[in-house]
Amino acid sequence: SFPRKSESTTWRIFVGERLAENARRALFVAFSERAAWVGLFWVDVSSTASPSVVTRPLSKSRSGMASAPPRVADPPPTPASSVARDRAVEEVDRVFRIVKEELGVLVKTSTPTTKLIAGVLACSFVAHLLLGRWTAPVLALVPEKTVPCVWNVVTSGFYEMNAISFAVDVFGVLYLGRLLEPIWGTPEFVRFVVVAQCAVGVSAFLTMYALYVCTRSQYFLFAQFGGFHGVLVALTVALRQQLPEERVPLPPPIGAALRLRNKHLPGAYLVAAGVVSVANGAKHHHIGLWLFAAYGALAGWCYLRYFQRVQRRKEGSAGAEDDCEVAYGDDREEFEFAAQFPDACAPVIRAVTDPIHALVFGGKPRYVELADDSAAPTTESAAANADEPES
Repeated sequence: SFPRKSESTTWRIFVGERLAENARRALFVAFSERAAWVGLFWVDVSSTASPSVVTRPLSKSRSGMASAPPRVADPPPTPASSVARDRAVEEVDRVFRIVKEELGVLVKTSTPTTKLIAGVLACSFVAHLLLGRWTAPVLALVPEKTVPCVWNVVTSGFYEMNAISFAVDVFGVLYLGRLLEPIWGTPEFVRFVVVAQCAVGVSAFLTMYALYVCTRSQYFLFAQFGGFHGVLVALTVALRQQLPEERVPLPPPIGAALRLRNKHLPGAYLVAAGVVSVANGAKHHHIGLWLFAAYGALAGWCYLRYFQRVQRRKEGSAGAEDDCEVAYGDDREEFEFAAQFPDACAPVIRAVTDPIHALVFGGKPRYVELADDSAAPTTESAAANADEPES
């Protein structure tokens, strides 16, 4: 009852052709979906007019038996998630297109000073990738080497060692410098960057050395970190002072969800730096990230609050340029230290910082003195009120 040799050969050929047809169909569907996802070879797998796979006719067997007629294969099944996937791909492409356009505008409209700083950061990152073994101990902040190599308190702020922080610092300085340098001028902008970085480097060195003295752990003595984080946070504090209510230009999905304004940038940066430090086990460079960010915010606020040279209009002047006087710092109530925190924390922080301000600078803040003067009546007005007869 077994088939003869010729029939068995024909049967094997027929089965082999069917298997080859099914394999070609599966490969076609897989390749179409893969190409549609990556965008290299677009095939609309969701449409019903999919290209058909035509099987070639079976050849005649040696016995002369006719093979099966050619058959047109059924179109491949349409995946249920193809439409949603196509929409997601289009949305991602749109976001990348918008980000590319925004970055192009950012680079074109940034100032030469910020472009120079971004170029220095790029060169330092490339040098770290190629020669990090030799450049990091000299340019990065290492407390054990800071005493002979005192310059690393300055160079550490311009020495990048991480790709993500490098990208954030470059885009951040281009954005912040584009807004602040036209307001201050180039000399004041450069002065602010240098002062902030020196304060950040010295404070971070003293903190790490104090931790080493207290714990006797070489973990803090040989820590190696750097980056533009401190100056970047100081610039966010300055932007909060100048343009607090301006919206941060983020890509559409992120910008619509967060709705960040310039006044939120210092706090958001500090929280993000703290989360990254804790999530990564608080290693050397992550401790440096948070220290640089915290001291950068404090140094930027102190410089703007007490030491920045500004021209202030004299009281009662008509608004002419000759009626301006040179003053130092920003003593507005909106820029006090407690105002940099949420409103719920402001009373507690104010109870701590106001006595320190009175001790260091000898008196109440100017806005408190003005409020007291406006609330208390003058001697002449009080005497005039006392002389008036009672009705």
